[in-house]
Amino acid sequence: MAGNMVTTTPGAQTGLDGFASYDPTRRIVNVVFGDEAGTNTVNLTGLGALGSSVRVTLLSTPSSGRFTAVTAPTTVSTTTRTVSGGQLSVSVPNMSATSAYQLVVEPVSGVPAYQQRYEAENASVFRAQRLTASSASGGGYVGRIDNSGTPRTDSYVDFVVNVPAARAYTMTIGYANGTGATATQGLAYNGGAWGTVSYPPTAGWGQFGATVSTTVTLRAGYNVIRLAKGSPYFSGGTGYAELDYIQLT
Repeated sequence: MAGNMVTTTPGAQTGLDGFASYDPTRRIVNVVFGDEAGTNTVNLTGLGALGSSVRVTLLSTPSSGRFTAVTAPTTVSTTTRTVSGGQLSVSVPNMSATSAYQLVVEPVSGVPAYQQRYEAENASVFRAQRLTASSASGGGYVGRIDNSGTPRTDSYVDFVVNVPAARAYTMTIGYANGTGATATQGLAYNGGAWGTVSYPPTAGWGQFGATVSTTVTLRAGYNVIRLAKGSPYFSGGTGYAELDYIQLT
């Protein structure tokens, strides 16, 4: 899941509960739920940005015990549904209380195979803060990426990207650096080796327009790109930088 977490409200007098996110960059809604048996209904609101017709994919993952991994979720159904007033109700039959379920809702045209720009504020943000600025792409950015030392205390931003082919891509990073000196962050993708990105100083904090570029070699489909202040696996970032977006070409 990527994007922004959204509010979920459990049904009264049932065990059904879950969590959900909306990623406006890829125009996709994810809902994960479970802890109830029988036929249940998931009501979604605020879907206007997806259009009047959406593809709804229902997946399930059975319980296999604490120490046994499940290879992949099972696709239960894929249907095309009409959104009315931004709302949609999805009936989920034959649920098992020990299984997990996922709804993926996207425009009928599907998630674009290749989105060039990924906003930092829609990425997964750890021990940093989403902020707003009029000069930022999309009006938002991630700042206070300040902590380094251990995996539990590091500040980092994970971008989930989807590319059409396995190859080297130029990754352009929009940023701000008000320290007055060059700052650095660690860069890694798909759990690979760490590299370093350098950010020359800019006009000030929250003032965007500057970019730096580097090369990343990605696999076809989904990849996770991490920019971090520090890590025990690389020498650590110097100074500080705020992230506006990344763009792949």
